[in-house]
Amino acid sequence: MKLDINLINGDSITITDDTYISAWKSSSSRFSDDGDNYYLESIFEGNFEDGKVTDEDEVIKIEGLIGAADWFTIGKDSNKTYKSTAVLSISRD
Repeated sequence: MKLDINLINGDSITITDDTYISAWKSSSSRFSDDGDNYYLESIFEGNFEDGKVTDEDEVIKIEGLIGAADWFTIGKDSNKTYKSTAVLSISRD
Protein backbone atom coordinates (compact mmCIF):
# COMPACT_ATOMS: atom_id res chain seq x y z
CA MET A 1 0.00 0.00 0.00
CA LYS A 2 1.21 3.47 -0.88
CA LEU A 3 -0.74 6.71 -0.53
CA ASP A 4 0.23 10.31 -1.15
CA ILE A 5 -1.10 13.13 1.00
CA ASN A 6 -1.07 16.19 -1.25
CA LEU A 7 -0.81 19.55 0.51
CA ILE A 8 -2.15 22.91 -0.64
CA ASN A 9 1.40 24.25 -1.03
CA GLY A 10 2.20 21.57 -3.64
CA ASP A 11 4.20 19.28 -1.34
CA SER A 12 3.34 15.59 -1.12
CA ILE A 13 3.80 13.15 1.78
CA THR A 14 4.06 9.43 1.04
CA ILE A 15 2.39 6.98 3.43
CA THR A 16 3.05 3.22 3.45
CA ASP A 17 1.90 0.42 5.77
CA ASP A 18 4.80 0.98 8.16
CA THR A 19 4.71 4.80 8.19
CA TYR A 20 4.65 6.14 11.75
CA ILE A 21 1.95 8.76 12.31
CA SER A 22 1.04 10.91 15.29
CA ALA A 23 -2.16 12.94 15.33
CA TRP A 24 -3.70 15.41 17.77
CA LYS A 25 -6.96 17.23 18.26
CA SER A 26 -7.02 20.76 19.61
CA SER A 27 -8.72 21.08 22.98
CA SER A 28 -9.38 23.86 25.40
CA SER A 29 -10.59 24.00 28.95
CA ARG A 30 -12.10 26.97 30.74
CA PHE A 31 -11.60 25.03 33.94
CA SER A 32 -7.83 24.59 33.79
CA ASP A 33 -6.25 25.24 37.20
CA ASP A 34 -2.84 26.20 35.85
CA GLY A 35 -4.05 28.83 33.38
CA ASP A 36 -3.10 26.70 30.35
CA ASN A 37 -6.39 26.76 28.50
CA TYR A 38 -5.15 25.48 25.14
CA TYR A 39 -3.56 22.13 24.48
CA LEU A 40 -3.49 19.17 22.09
CA GLU A 41 -4.97 15.79 22.87
CA SER A 42 -3.29 12.80 21.23
CA ILE A 43 -5.78 10.76 19.18
CA PHE A 44 -3.40 8.39 17.36
CA GLU A 45 0.21 7.30 17.58
CA GLY A 46 1.64 4.37 15.71
CA ASN A 47 2.20 2.81 12.34
CA PHE A 48 -0.48 3.31 9.73
CA GLU A 49 -1.18 -0.43 9.80
CA ASP A 50 -2.01 -0.11 13.54
CA GLY A 51 -5.16 1.88 12.70
CA LYS A 52 -8.30 0.50 14.26
CA VAL A 53 -10.52 1.10 11.23
CA THR A 54 -11.93 -2.18 9.94
CA ASP A 55 -12.54 -0.94 6.40
CA GLU A 56 -10.02 -2.42 3.97
CA ASP A 57 -9.75 0.80 1.94
CA GLU A 58 -6.57 2.58 3.09
CA VAL A 59 -7.74 5.92 1.71
CA ILE A 60 -10.77 5.82 4.02
CA LYS A 61 -8.49 5.09 6.99
CA ILE A 62 -6.21 8.07 6.37
CA GLU A 63 -9.16 10.33 5.48
CA GLY A 64 -10.79 9.43 8.79
CA LEU A 65 -7.63 10.07 10.77
CA ILE A 66 -6.84 13.40 9.12
CA GLY A 67 -10.50 14.41 9.30
CA ALA A 68 -10.54 13.80 13.06
CA ALA A 69 -7.16 15.44 13.70
CA ASP A 70 -6.20 19.09 13.78
CA TRP A 71 -2.44 18.45 13.61
CA PHE A 72 -0.34 15.45 12.53
CA THR A 73 3.26 14.37 12.02
CA ILE A 74 4.69 11.76 9.69
CA GLY A 75 7.67 9.76 10.95
CA LYS A 76 8.75 8.77 14.44
CA ASP A 77 11.48 11.41 14.72
CA SER A 78 9.74 14.08 12.67
CA ASN A 79 10.45 17.72 13.43
CA LYS A 80 7.57 18.95 11.25
CA THR A 81 3.93 19.12 12.25
CA TYR A 82 1.19 19.64 9.67
CA LYS A 83 -2.17 21.35 10.14
CA SER A 84 -4.85 19.03 8.77
CA THR A 85 -6.45 21.90 6.85
CA ALA A 86 -3.27 22.01 4.72
CA VAL A 87 -4.32 18.72 3.07
CA LEU A 88 -5.69 19.19 -0.44
CA SER A 89 -6.17 15.58 -1.49
CA ILE A 90 -5.13 11.97 -0.95
CA SER A 91 -4.15 9.79 -3.89
CA ARG A 92 -3.37 6.12 -4.29
CA ASP A 93 -0.62 4.74 -6.50
